Amino acid sequence: MCVDDLQALLNPVELQVDTLRDPLYQQREVEVKLLRLDQIDNGISGNKWYKLQHYLLTAKQQGYQQVLSFGGIWSNHIHALACAGARFGLKTVGIIRGEPESASNAMLTDARRWGMRLQFVSRLEYRQRHEPNYLQSLQRQWPHALLVPEGGAGVLAMPGLAGLVTQIQAQQLRPDYLITACGTGGTLAGLVAVAPASWRVLGVAALKGAGFLYDDIQALLAQAGAIPQAHWCIDLEGHQRGYARTTPELLAFMSAFEQRHAILLEQVYTGKMLLRLHQLIENSTFAPGSRILALHSGGLQGRRGLDPAALATL
Repeated sequence: MCVDDLQALLNPVELQVDTLRDPLYQQREVEVKLLRLDQIDNGISGNKWYKLQHYLLTAKQQGYQQVLSFGGIWSNHIHALACAGARFGLKTVGIIRGEPESASNAMLTDARRWGMRLQFVSRLEYRQRHEPNYLQSLQRQWPHALLVPEGGAGVLAMPGLAGLVTQIQAQQLRPDYLITACGTGGTLAGLVAVAPASWRVLGVAALKGAGFLYDDIQALLAQAGAIPQAHWCIDLEGHQRGYARTTPELLAFMSAFEQRHAILLEQVYTGKMLLRLHQLIENSTFAPGSRILALHSGGLQGRRGLDPAALATL
């Protein structure tokens, strides 16, 4: 796509859906399908395709020269934003939690190659990313930039995710359960805002101690004026010892999953979500006959952040 094709982001894309055939799922009499958002685009990966749409359109329509956002040194959001900026002619700035030495890692090398300016900050400063005074100081520093929340978790992400729900319905999938990994909560909020009452929406938190996400999501829904119809909740037990951490159990599951289904996973979000789903099915959480639709939210670039020894096991 070129700059003039930015509006094309809103056009429905063909969504690939794979049925996951596993003896456990057959034994528990549940149907599990995987919505392959990882197949949409190599650069603007997975759920970021939907979350970034209206931020990019707003930036172009309102004459912003730059788009600025926040992330860690392996942030899928930062990676996708840098790619989108290069593709659609928008300058990008990344406020990165970490040390400048990290600029040479694979993810930030991509971002710099796509023209993103990186500004490294301490963990202490990064914690201020939601504070009005800090955001005002950044706006003064970058007066021509549209500020995008970490992970794209803001009101402007929600129309794009509503479009994803519309596409799911158009494909006549009719899940009883819609399941997604949950980082900042933006994707979960966008899905919950418009999901029909017949769905149950479950977010699997990638962070340890992520109970605060309930308040964050409620606040985002209120800001958007959304009144959810579907029941939703967050599973707080699938984090595998914490954000961006791996365990032998997680790596073993990913290896077995990839061999069985020939579908690549990453260790921060989708791998944890599918492992937790497998555990819930094993524990007979879902009634026989349940139709489960899980979102593969992309982010496969993050596999490069695995220790080479761990990566060799996959």
